[in-house]
Amino acid sequence: MGNTDQSTEQEDFQPKGAIAFFLILIVMYTVMWFSLYFELLGRG
Repeated sequence: MGNTDQSTEQEDFQPKGAIAFFLILIVMYTVMWFSLYFELLGRG
C-alpha cells in the first residue's frame, strides 16, 4: 500500500520551472526565426 502512495506523489510532480523555461526558449527562438525570415523577405 505504501508504494501506491509514493507512485501517486511521483505522478503529481511536474517541474513547472523547467516547463516554463523551455516554453520561453521555444517562443524566443520562434520570434528570432520569424524576424530573420521577414528581414530576408524584405530584402527580396
